[in-house]
Amino acid sequence: MDAEVSEKVVPEDSQPTPTPAGSKRVNVVFSADQFEKLQSLAAKQNITLSDALRQAISLSSLIVDANADANTQVLLKQGNNVQELKLVR
Repeated sequence: MDAEVSEKVVPEDSQPTPTPAGSKRVNVVFSADQFEKLQSLAAKQNITLSDALRQAISLSSLIVDANADANTQVLLKQGNNVQELKLVR
């Protein structure tokens, strides 16, 4: 999957696209590998890149919250193999 990279120059006096009330807009720079993974996740689920990123944030939050609670684990079971999911820095 090839990603086309381009630079876009936006005039200083141009107005950004309106953001719904209560929402925040962010500009993120991804490595080529991270971007390809995000594109793949979105394509597999037929969703937008933004929605794939929102899902990744929600899943990350769930794992971080579970890891912070000594009584909670997030487990991944593949056949007879069970692993605890943790985020590593």
